[in-house]
Amino acid sequence: MKSWIPAVVGLGILLLFIGEIYGVYADTTKETQTAKALDDVGIFLAGIGLAVGGLIETEEDKFVRFGMILSAALFMGLLWGTVI
Repeated sequence: MKSWIPAVVGLGILLLFIGEIYGVYADTTKETQTAKALDDVGIFLAGIGLAVGGLIETEEDKFVRFGMILSAALFMGLLWGTVI
């Protein structure tokens, strides 16, 4: 596996986690908007990392690649609010 795939996905999940924690303690509207922006950037990074990694990673098993693309679709659905 290329080393940038887990780095991008991990950074996205970290930003998502920070945005959720920050959103719990947000008092003003501006802080809530910042927390939502962190969530969106985190979901975007994780989804793009999984999608691009699943498409270009040829050494992985086909089921692993399919799982990466499927999870990227779920992340993108969460970002756009159509899945849940």
